[in-house]
Amino acid sequence: MKQHKNEDLVKKYNSRPTFFDKLRLFTSVWPQYFDYEVLRISVSKKGLLEAFRDIFSWLGKALLVMVLSALCAIIFWYVRSKIANSTTVSYKAYVIWLDSLIFGQVPSLWMQRNLRSDVMDSFLRWIWFTYLYSIVFGATLISILRAEVNRYLLTVMLVLSTGLLIHYLIPTQPPWMSVEGVTRINGELYVRMDKNLMAAMPSIHQAIVCVVGCALWKYGLFGKLIGIFYNLTMALALVYLGEHFFVDSIAGMVISISSWHLAKHILNLFNKHSRNTFTSSYRHRMK
Repeated sequence: MKQHKNEDLVKKYNSRPTFFDKLRLFTSVWPQYFDYEVLRISVSKKGLLEAFRDIFSWLGKALLVMVLSALCAIIFWYVRSKIANSTTVSYKAYVIWLDSLIFGQVPSLWMQRNLRSDVMDSFLRWIWFTYLYSIVFGATLISILRAEVNRYLLTVMLVLSTGLLIHYLIPTQPPWMSVEGVTRINGELYVRMDKNLMAAMPSIHQAIVCVVGCALWKYGLFGKLIGIFYNLTMALALVYLGEHFFVDSIAGMVISISSWHLAKHILNLFNKHSRNTFTSSYRHRMK
C-alpha cells in the first residue's frame, strides 16, 4: 500500500506540476510516506531549477500586476484633481435626502454624536487608510492566489473610469462639508492632500475594496468572510469619519459588482474574437 501511494505521488510529480504542487508533494511525502527515491526526485537539481523558475516567473507577473494597478491609481488621482478645476457646481441635497430617507437622519451625524471615542477614531482611520494600498494589495493577493488577474485589472479600470465620469457629472459634497455637526475626523492634513473635495459620489474607497471582495468570493467561506468583513468595516469607517454618505458606499459597491461581471463578458468576447481571428488566419495559410 505504501509503495502504491509513493508511485502515485511520483506520477503526479512527473506530470509537470506547479511549484506549489511540488511543495505539496514534498510535505506530504516526508511525514507519512517517506521514501528516499521520492525525496531524491523532489530535491534534484532539475527539480530545484524548475521550482526557482516558477517562483521568479510568479514574482515577475505579480510585480507587473502591482505596477499596472499603481499606474491606474496615479492616472485616476491626476484626472480627479483636474476635474476639480473644471467645475464650480456641487450637490448635496440629494444624498442628504437619501440617507435621511433610509435612516431617519444622516448616519455620520448620529455616529459622531453617539459612538465617538479615541479607539473608534484610531481603528477606523486605519481601515480608511488601507484604501491607499488596497489597489496594489488586491493585485498582490490576486497574483498569489493565481486568480483572474486580467479580470481584476479590467474591473479596476472600469470602476475608476466610471467614478471619474460621475465625479465630473455630479460633483457631490461629503458629509463633513455639507452637514452641520459632522467633522472630518481625519483632520486638516487630509483636506490639504485631497485635491478634489467634491467627489463623494460614488465612494471609490468602497468600490476598490469591493473589487477585492469580488475576487476573493470564489475562495470558499474564508474568502467570502474576508471580503464581507473588509467591505463592512470600510463602509463603517467612511460614514463614521464623515468622508462619505451611506448611499455613496452603496453606489461604489454597485459599480464594482457590475464592473466585475461586465469585465467577464468583455474578456469572453475578446477571447472569442482572438480565437476566431487565429482560426481564420490559420485556414487562410493552409489554402
